[in-house]
Amino acid sequence: MNNNTSSKDFSLYNKVVDLDNYINRYIANNISSVRRDIRIHLLDEIYNLSKNIFYALYNKGNIRMKYLIELQVNISLIDMFLLKLRNLNTVKKSYIDVSISKLSDIKNIIYGWKFNEEKK
Repeated sequence: MNNNTSSKDFSLYNKVVDLDNYINRYIANNISSVRRDIRIHLLDEIYNLSKNIFYALYNKGNIRMKYLIELQVNISLIDMFLLKLRNLNTVKKSYIDVSISKLSDIKNIIYGWKFNEEKK
């Protein structure tokens, strides 16, 4: 990480890794093959979430804001897929609820980061 990174950035990265591991272990493997499209899109969005964190970290100014907005889009899509799975009753609701809670922590950090960038 570069000199401008802080413990917030490591915390965000660790939370995304934790969410990724949890979803791979408890959700992705329990999605039926009939709903494989949801599994593919969900995992793609988590990958994009991880990727966009690094893009936001290593850029400044308007480019960083672009990636912070992309992170918000990633979070919204992940949330949408999790709610869709919850409504389909293909995965235990408790697993979905834990994932949504983990995603909410990530969302709060990203929204705070974006707010601080807008103030600059």
